[in-house]
Amino acid sequence: MSRRIGIRFTLISLFHISLFLAGLCKAQDHSPDPANSISSARQQKKSVNLANLSLEELMNIETKVSSASRQSESLAHAPAAIFVITAEDIRRGGFSSIAEALRTVPGLYVATINRHWWTVSARGFSDYVNNKMLVLIDGRSVYTPEFGGVYWDTQDFPLEDIAQIEIIRGPGGTLWGANAVNGVINILTKSPAETQGVSVASSAGWNEGYTASVRYGGRRHESLTYRVYGKATYGEPGFLPTGGRAQDFMNLSSGGVRADWTISDKDKLTVEGQGYSGGFRNQAHGYRTPTSGLVTIFDSATVQGGHFLSRWSHIFSERASMDILGFCDWTDRDSFATEARSTCDVELQHNWQLRPRHSLILGANEWTSGARVYQSFTFKTNPVEERTNIAGVFGQYEFMVVPDRVRLIAGTKLEHNTYTGVEIQPQIRGVWTPSPVHTVWAAVSRAVRTPARYEMEVEYQLAQIPGPVPTFLTAVGNPKLKSEALRAYEIGYRVNPSEHVSLDATIFYNHYDNLTNVNLSNPMSVAGRPIVHQNPTYVQIPVPWQNLSAGQTHGAELYVKVAPIKRWQLATGVTELRGNSVNLNDTLNLPVANTPRHQFNIQSRLNLSRRLDFDSGLYHYGGIAGYRFAGNVAQDVPVHNRLDVGISFHQVRGFTFSVWGRDVTADQHWETRPFLFTTTSSETGRMVIFKLTWQSQAEKGKDD
Repeated sequence: MSRRIGIRFTLISLFHISLFLAGLCKAQDHSPDPANSISSARQQKKSVNLANLSLEELMNIETKVSSASRQSESLAHAPAAIFVITAEDIRRGGFSSIAEALRTVPGLYVATINRHWWTVSARGFSDYVNNKMLVLIDGRSVYTPEFGGVYWDTQDFPLEDIAQIEIIRGPGGTLWGANAVNGVINILTKSPAETQGVSVASSAGWNEGYTASVRYGGRRHESLTYRVYGKATYGEPGFLPTGGRAQDFMNLSSGGVRADWTISDKDKLTVEGQGYSGGFRNQAHGYRTPTSGLVTIFDSATVQGGHFLSRWSHIFSERASMDILGFCDWTDRDSFATEARSTCDVELQHNWQLRPRHSLILGANEWTSGARVYQSFTFKTNPVEERTNIAGVFGQYEFMVVPDRVRLIAGTKLEHNTYTGVEIQPQIRGVWTPSPVHTVWAAVSRAVRTPARYEMEVEYQLAQIPGPVPTFLTAVGNPKLKSEALRAYEIGYRVNPSEHVSLDATIFYNHYDNLTNVNLSNPMSVAGRPIVHQNPTYVQIPVPWQNLSAGQTHGAELYVKVAPIKRWQLATGVTELRGNSVNLNDTLNLPVANTPRHQFNIQSRLNLSRRLDFDSGLYHYGGIAGYRFAGNVAQDVPVHNRLDVGISFHQVRGFTFSVWGRDVTADQHWETRPFLFTTTSSETGRMVIFKLTWQSQAEKGKDD
């Protein structure tokens, strides 16, 4: 088996290298026109409409990122494994959700659990909660401490408003704090100045459902711009393996507003707010009462929430600036695990250019979150109400050892949280740029994941043991848990030899300590004293969450982008992941094995004419082995492939029309399996999606 995997990886790698060499040969055969040089493209980036550029010209535009160092820098020279999804990538990909767009990222595993639940993970540890990924939207964390993850079903706003999505694979705890262990996803939206006028978008299709959104952007005067939007989404249910439809449809309505005010040459204020309301239906397995046995629960739930955010940016001088960010959000999920939560955060960041070769970033934040979880037999918390606080300071120093060639970066974050006390997350990074087109970087980092509330305070029925009296293995919270800790070692290489080709490669080794889990292979060995209940009579055998194990993962990620001809661009990424464990008692095997060992995708962007595009995406996912627990069986997720094909006709009197076929070559199938037998995964299948958008001349011509 390992030999076959090695051969497969070799063949895939050779394919990527061949693409790279093809693009390199193209670069040698065609001397670049100075008018189309990278430097010219940088100057023109803000003055041209991206939709009017050729694919070759788009590759020339230098991409700036801010997530790797908390300051703007070139993607080509960033000291981290970072990938960017641009607004043009989203338009050309025909994606219907943020999670869907993340499929194209090398090193990420993205799959649907059912119609409205997603798993999005980096470098292993894939499940519904994905507790080692930190997700930000315009600097606002959407990580929930209840389960330790992200509710992707409520992260819904017009995709046309996204400027770019920056994805870091690997730890980001030094700059972003706890829970940025395996990665950071930073979703950045466009400014109101970039979304002036009216925009209307609607999509509908077979096996897909529909979305409809409308947005208006305006200005009161030159210094104040704003936009408002509304959106409605309905997702059709998936399929059951036995035939027919699953019970997992969803609907969500949302609306929001953002305003940017340029107070002076040195001050800028951003204010935004959003609200949403909807419902979903979910098919799950659980124990409704002590005597019901394991039953299928059709969980009809409602969800509502919103947030308010403000950011003030001040420039002291050419060498110093400051940002203050504050937000509050709230959510109320009425489900079998009903949660009402409010969260507030305030953050200060100060940037200094101390000398031409020295820079410093200092910051501090205070985050607090409180919730009430309503009780059921399946899911209880003790206490019912809780409040969690995290306060921290961070600093990062950068020294240009050799100007424009060698940089050293060192920093750390010191945090105190309610559950585990003080945590330290340091990092050291180095960047070597031997020439403008080559970058080599390396990093050693530490990051932590603080325990989620369900690991500290929740009582959850795992399985029923056969017998005359109903007896349950019950996962119980453990207030003595420690934070999970990661030590990560990474090396990366990037090369952009011409406007026709680029390559990005990363290898990594991760070592985890204090991994949290329930002993699934031998739960009775750690079980507490049985608890006997009356009226009705049943017995609970408590099995605590524990820091049971340590483990390692290692792997490689490769991304190549080429433009073989002026109108055609190919991009392809490959991911290989391996893991092993120390004293695991079969606990790490679940989350690591829940991620395919190998994946690759190929994205094709072809301009058939000035107004007609033909795009496609091919995805390959390795299989996921099944396992058993307490008499339950998690079936294998087989190897599967996915082909998406779309054609779009755009910029005709402001209209763009596209048709996409999703998963066109596959019958209905699972993409991943349920989490701990509670949620029933529905199968996905072929989809056809029609999308129509219209933009008023104000927006359409803003970059002309």
